[in-house]
Amino acid sequence: MKRFRLAQIAWLPLFAALPWLAGCAEDGAGEARARVDNRPRVKVCALARGVTFEDRVTVQGNVRTKFVAAVASRLAGTLDEVLADEGDAVKAGQPLFQVDRVNLENRVAIAKDDRAVARATREEALAAQAEAEASHLKAKTDAERFRRLYETSRSVTKDAWEKAELQLRVAAAGLARAKAAVATADAKILQAETSLRIAEKNLADSRVPAPFDGIVTAKLRDRGDFVDAGTPIFRMDNPAVREVCATLTADRYADVKVGETLLVTSFGQELPVTYKAPTVNPVTRTFELRAVMKPDAAVPPGTLCDVRIVFARRKGHALPTSAVALRGGRNVAFAVADDGTVVGIPAKTGVTNGTQVEILNPEAFAGKRVVAEGMLLLNPGDTVKAVE
Repeated sequence: MKRFRLAQIAWLPLFAALPWLAGCAEDGAGEARARVDNRPRVKVCALARGVTFEDRVTVQGNVRTKFVAAVASRLAGTLDEVLADEGDAVKAGQPLFQVDRVNLENRVAIAKDDRAVARATREEALAAQAEAEASHLKAKTDAERFRRLYETSRSVTKDAWEKAELQLRVAAAGLARAKAAVATADAKILQAETSLRIAEKNLADSRVPAPFDGIVTAKLRDRGDFVDAGTPIFRMDNPAVREVCATLTADRYADVKVGETLLVTSFGQELPVTYKAPTVNPVTRTFELRAVMKPDAAVPPGTLCDVRIVFARRKGHALPTSAVALRGGRNVAFAVADDGTVVGIPAKTGVTNGTQVEILNPEAFAGKRVVAEGMLLLNPGDTVKAVE
């Protein structure tokens, strides 16, 4: 019994200290709760300056050679010679094929013979003209003499004088006929020379050369085939000069300027427009653009590519696209004040460049900490914790 009382007496100081210890624990927890910041954290940024913006449209285009030709026969006939094959590199003026050479050479020979006959006929006509001139001169002298004899002395009869006058008129007609024959011979010479030029031209056209330096991409006919005028024999390209081609809708026609508008390709070339179609296709309501490429062996003709058509490029102020959203029917960005409250600022926006939007009223955001992420969950007046 004595030991139990002694134990009770030993615990009494401890029980007396328990309220004080509990009070100390409650004070520590309150201070810890006071130190916890429950404000939402948002990432902030400043207005960016000197950001490049583009007025642009992205379409799909393709690469093709600038110079393409279907080399056709100029005459009807049989292909005598085919002087190139697919894949051959040819030079401008190099013969590619020959059509009906023997027949055309014979026509040239006949035309030359016809010209020689026409020239000989002219020589004969000149001789006849000289003879007619001599006869006319004799008849004129006789007519003058008979006229004098009849008028002065009546030593000849009037009938003899009239016969002399008749002979003069006959000689004059013969001279005129001889001169006409010479003129006809001259015309026949001209006709024969024209026929010869046509025959020689046809012979020259039968041997068709390459129109430019390039590569034969297709052989469509072979030796021995009969072809008509205009029948393609070869197709050839000049791969040294290539173009990027794209089509664009008609609503941007006025925005495209040759030499200024740029085509930026997915294979890394930025090219000025070198051709703009003069008309819009009435069915598709589109028009074509072209730009001459820089040499690149890795981009063969026929390659498809994405093309960014840049109408204008300028520097400006920008915010992240996530920092601007519609509130109440207008674009708004939120800025964090010094006391941590959120303030809405109207934003006048321009074009975007993918991740940033152009701000046309930068003075409203000068020196402001703008909410870059998380603004969709905020309202004006909310208190936040700004994180750079």
